[in-house]
Amino acid sequence: MIRRFVPPAVAAFGDGADADLAHALAQARDDGFAEGREVGQREGHAAGLREGETTANAAHQTELAALQERSAKHQATAAVTAALVDVLDARSADRQTLEDATRIGIVAALRMLFPTLLEQTAGQEIAALLTEELTERAPETLTLRAHPDTLRAVVAQGLPGDHAAQLTMQSDATLPFGTAEIAWTGGGLTFDPTALHARVVKILAPIEKEPAT
Repeated sequence: MIRRFVPPAVAAFGDGADADLAHALAQARDDGFAEGREVGQREGHAAGLREGETTANAAHQTELAALQERSAKHQATAAVTAALVDVLDARSADRQTLEDATRIGIVAALRMLFPTLLEQTAGQEIAALLTEELTERAPETLTLRAHPDTLRAVVAQGLPGDHAAQLTMQSDATLPFGTAEIAWTGGGLTFDPTALHARVVKILAPIEKEPAT
């Protein structure tokens, strides 16, 4: 059986001739242990720092990749949103252009047809209005004041006999054709197709945009 060699304790040398050598060896051993411990700690610390840096860098790269992926998704979403906004703006502009063009066409048609429509329908409209008012206020007498041509257009429509007896006509050449003023005791009304036409045109005319500042 082989037994492992165990060096004797330094104290075993006592104060003999080899005492100085023993102390020197002990001091060298202690210094070696201290230096080895210091070097080991320093190298271990450096290795730990490198390992920590490697781990932190790997984690940072993973997080950075995730952030870049989310950023790319956000940028793609923003690009799609901006494109949709552009499409909607263009669609709105096209719709507004179409609406303005339609309004312009309607207004132009009204302005062109209004005189003809007025000439053809003024007598009929005033006669219908007179019939309604004479019926509601019978047997009261009403006064119709209008341009001579307007009065002739109303007469051409013909009023029932009872209503004709309730009506007094007054010619006024200063009134525009188609305009009629109907008066009764304590009240009256005015039929003004020209003013009505102007209001309709104003409503239908395209909205003027304020100049950009």
